[in-house]
Amino acid sequence: MANNITYKVLWIDDQVAFDPDFVEGYQIKAEAYDIDLCPVSNWQDARKLLYDNSEDYSAIILDAECKMNAEDPEECGFINKVLNDLNKFFGKKQIDIPWYILSAGTMDGFESVMNVAQYSHAEYDEEWGNMVYSKTAPSQEANSRDKLFENIQKVASGQTVNKVLFRYQETFQYMGEGKLIDKEARSIMLKMLSQLHYPEENPHFEYQGNPLRKILEHLFRAAHKIGLLPDDCFDNRGQLNLLDANRYMSGLEMNHVKLRYGQIYDKEKKQDVDTIFPKYMGYITKAILNFSSANSHTSEENEYTINDKDLIIDESEKELFFGYVLQLCHVIKFFGHFVETHNNKEENLKMIKKVYN
Repeated sequence: MANNITYKVLWIDDQVAFDPDFVEGYQIKAEAYDIDLCPVSNWQDARKLLYDNSEDYSAIILDAECKMNAEDPEECGFINKVLNDLNKFFGKKQIDIPWYILSAGTMDGFESVMNVAQYSHAEYDEEWGNMVYSKTAPSQEANSRDKLFENIQKVASGQTVNKVLFRYQETFQYMGEGKLIDKEARSIMLKMLSQLHYPEENPHFEYQGNPLRKILEHLFRAAHKIGLLPDDCFDNRGQLNLLDANRYMSGLEMNHVKLRYGQIYDKEKKQDVDTIFPKYMGYITKAILNFSSANSHTSEENEYTINDKDLIIDESEKELFFGYVLQLCHVIKFFGHFVETHNNKEENLKMIKKVYN
């Protein structure tokens, strides 16, 4: 790989359902261009992935003749139906994801379908490059599969989201599907950091406090899953006490239950023997909670959804807001490194200590 960033590309082709060698060959070739090719056999399944995780995908590759649903036959009207759906989706989300057509070109009326599709693609040609590529063209040809992957790599590397991911790759390595901190936190951080560096792309961005608090909640819940945060930080409805969680992570005794991480303050050495967050970081996270209304709680029943209304911050305070966003990057990196050396849940649970006054 040229860097630590991979560009996730949604690939819709009905051959995916019955030809694993075909899929593997394409994925291996795509990897050479830093592309993680995500194969789907029909638009119904692809649509759900796209609608649920639109920020994950750097491009979309469509077969010219495919299935709308898994049970349907291939149809010549596939492209027109999909593009109609995509245009509505892009308008609703106020985003544009580059899309391309990769086909053998053997379907009836292929040229006519491509002409209609080109009408939708034309306004993006300069930014996205050619629209149509051939499955059978030799690799050196301008319309080959290799040139498609090369073009996607070039376009994706200039996208705002990918530039942010590259700049903050040490932070995002711990965030996302199947990683230490939940994928919703990744999405929130991407939005905030994209606004910091590219505000002109979203002039209606609202400087809300809750997203800052949500990131810390995701981090605390991740700590709980690996045994670094006691059950006592949650009530019987699954609501997390953020201030108690922060005190515990910072090596202080909790307010509601007299617990702390590790050993109590060493009077002779005049230092805390065991903490998760060092003292300065506890101050940072406490300040973020104060800035973003720490008394709000979230429920396990509706996981990660803030119950109160989003706290809207005056735009004059946006420097403070983004200052905390950058400090969160540091907190996430530190926490990620800490978990790498404290990844045994049973051992972590042994560090939960009762405080005796």
